[in-house]
Amino acid sequence: MPTVCASVRFCRSLWLLLAFLLLGCPSMIFGQEARILEIEIQGTSELEEAQLLFSLESQVNFPLDRQHIRQDIRQIFETGLFRNVRAEVEPLGDGYRLRYVVEERPRLLSVQLEGVNLLDLDEIREKLLLRANDIYDPFKAEQDQTMILDQYRENGYTTARVLPRLEKESEQEYRLTYVAQEQPKVFLTDVDISGTKVFAAVDLKRIMLSTEVDCFNWINSSGIFQEERVNQDLVLLTQKYLQQGYIKVFIDKPDVTLYHNPEYSRVELSLNITEGDQYFTGLVNVSGDLLEPEAELLEQLELKTGGVYNPFLQNRDRAVLDELYQERGYAFVRVIPQTRINKDNKTVDVNYRILQGEKAYIGRISVAGNTETRDHVIRREFEVNESQLFDGKRLRLSQENLGRLGFFEPGLQLERRRRPEEDNILDLMARLKETQTGTFQAQIGYSDVTGFSGGLSLTKGNLFGNGQTLRLSAQFSEQDVTNEYSVTFIDPRLFSTRLSNSIQFSHRRLADSTGLERGSLRENTYGTSVGMPIYWRDLRLSVSWNAVDRLYDNEGYNVFKRSIAPTLAYNTVNHPIFPTEGIKTSLTLVQTGTPFGGNVQLREFITNYQQFWTLNEAQTLIAMAKGRLGWLQQMGSSPIPPEDRYRLGGLNSVRGHNYYAIAGPYGGTERITNQQLTSYIDEFGLTQARLSDKRTSGLNFDELGKLKSGGVSERLFNLELLFPLSRDERSFIRGVVFFDAGNINAEPEQYTLLGETEPDFFDLRRSTGGGVRLITPLGVLRFEYGVKLDPRGGESPDRFDFSISGLF
Repeated sequence: MPTVCASVRFCRSLWLLLAFLLLGCPSMIFGQEARILEIEIQGTSELEEAQLLFSLESQVNFPLDRQHIRQDIRQIFETGLFRNVRAEVEPLGDGYRLRYVVEERPRLLSVQLEGVNLLDLDEIREKLLLRANDIYDPFKAEQDQTMILDQYRENGYTTARVLPRLEKESEQEYRLTYVAQEQPKVFLTDVDISGTKVFAAVDLKRIMLSTEVDCFNWINSSGIFQEERVNQDLVLLTQKYLQQGYIKVFIDKPDVTLYHNPEYSRVELSLNITEGDQYFTGLVNVSGDLLEPEAELLEQLELKTGGVYNPFLQNRDRAVLDELYQERGYAFVRVIPQTRINKDNKTVDVNYRILQGEKAYIGRISVAGNTETRDHVIRREFEVNESQLFDGKRLRLSQENLGRLGFFEPGLQLERRRRPEEDNILDLMARLKETQTGTFQAQIGYSDVTGFSGGLSLTKGNLFGNGQTLRLSAQFSEQDVTNEYSVTFIDPRLFSTRLSNSIQFSHRRLADSTGLERGSLRENTYGTSVGMPIYWRDLRLSVSWNAVDRLYDNEGYNVFKRSIAPTLAYNTVNHPIFPTEGIKTSLTLVQTGTPFGGNVQLREFITNYQQFWTLNEAQTLIAMAKGRLGWLQQMGSSPIPPEDRYRLGGLNSVRGHNYYAIAGPYGGTERITNQQLTSYIDEFGLTQARLSDKRTSGLNFDELGKLKSGGVSERLFNLELLFPLSRDERSFIRGVVFFDAGNINAEPEQYTLLGETEPDFFDLRRSTGGGVRLITPLGVLRFEYGVKLDPRGGESPDRFDFSISGLF
């Protein structure tokens, strides 16, 4: 028996040696190059076999190569479809047959959810990685289990459990079920912070993600207890102290007490903080390879001797020095902050040691992940070129340009790869992941001017991958605007240049709101504009051409406007819908009529200024200041159309006043205030009574014709403070307090005829108030109450406004 076993072992070893020689050194055995005459894959379907054969390194008529076979085995296994892969080689004519034998992973007959009653089943099913007929993957099953648990935790069901159940129907067929064991919601009812002397506990609670339950819990996630948030809170609180120089701060392990109830559970969270001493900045030096005198480098740093030591400012200074060197081509610069803590005088000395390295040049610029966006749309956003001296600042600007396109998911990075054969050449790779650029939205709104209104909007950004935008919209309302249709096309890079272009057309029917009782009108607007950046990247010069045709029921009132409007605009606002910082300002000249045609001749000057400030680190306390000035100048004998004259009042100008109620000395409010009952003799000799403006008595027909509602100049100023109403500062409920001031001026002759005094520039109608803004999927709901600070006779002292506006 031992002799037989030894013979078997010898034969097996001989075959292994022969297989090694055949795979690794076939030419040594046969004296010629061994070739593959046939490749087959055994153990899978014909479709998958064809796909695998296409991806193999080894091919028919190629030399039999051990390295290629090893790569093939690795590549087949990495598909995740098989749990075992092996290669077999057997002689075939003058060559060999290469066979890969695979053993498939089992497939899933079904993937089900059991016991899930408190969550949206459809939403969870959409997020599952594994579905029926997929290959069973334990890693994906674990990810799905974690995803379901996260859904429970985000909704406050912290104690819920999810367990996978795998049922084997056969060796190749499984059924997977995720079984949920649901528990009541867990609310955070009390947060106790002890040991604090520097900061009040209430101030620390404001920066925490974990918030106590409040009356807005039914709308936002305030009061929902999540363990992950507690861990993030420890980081946020530590950062708060570090920013103020308390570098020895220590927070004990959180004490969490859980109380169970039949309908819900609650948690009490206790944190104890040991603050330590406050440290200040000692000596600050820059050493090493200096491109500028040390004094000039220190001027650019935020960390100053004698100030509170802030390690985050230190990191920011490091980035400033790093970019300063990278801007000059030193891509491999190293800025090493060296700190020394002086416990005796509570200071920290900082030395930035700079190792500049050698200059680098940009090699190849590559783009990956753009399935829809064309390469030239991406490449034109780069501020750097191939073979150019490396510039870290321009590279950062290139990354910001790509992010502002809105075509890719946040967090995109420009990867740098150093060439192994050329140390000073850096290849750049823009690794992108595209996001949805098409939107379809419905809107519903209400105001006391238009009544109920609604609309649909279809927007497609990055049209055909060319970076252009097409927007179609249709709106209707109950009162003022009967219907409106518009089409807008925007090309931000006309012919791949720095020029931007937009074309728009709209048609609407609306009632005459000027008080002249001219009936309804049809208004067609069409125009185009071209703009380009000048000098600074955020400064743009644009020129627009617009045509407006207002066609009244009575053709004698028809208005045809043709205008050219050059605009100089500067915009650094960080978000178009919900800004938190930045400036937006513009100067516009609108020339209507000569030499561009139409029956209206006028010139308009418009200036706008708007600025946003963030007043806290969470960027939830926002201040806004806005101003607008406008002047209308009549050209020739053509009067200014009544609908183009300035009027203020309402939710978007001076709150607390009725819409367009601030309309000059002959506005509707002023006429009502000064009206009186007068008598006159009609053509039949009868005495009649009528209401008229007492200021117009004694004026002749020509003088009455010079009195018009609205003004020829306006000034408007708004101040707002936006703040969170919920303890959850990231909620979508915001409070607002405001101060508005504005007024208009008509032609001086009108004041003379009416016996009024023309207001000076600072003679403004003023109001103040507050409100609530609720951001919903339908749009922004605004509830605002304004009080007049200078009410006049016949005016209501206040006004409440409500509106719903869609986010387009």
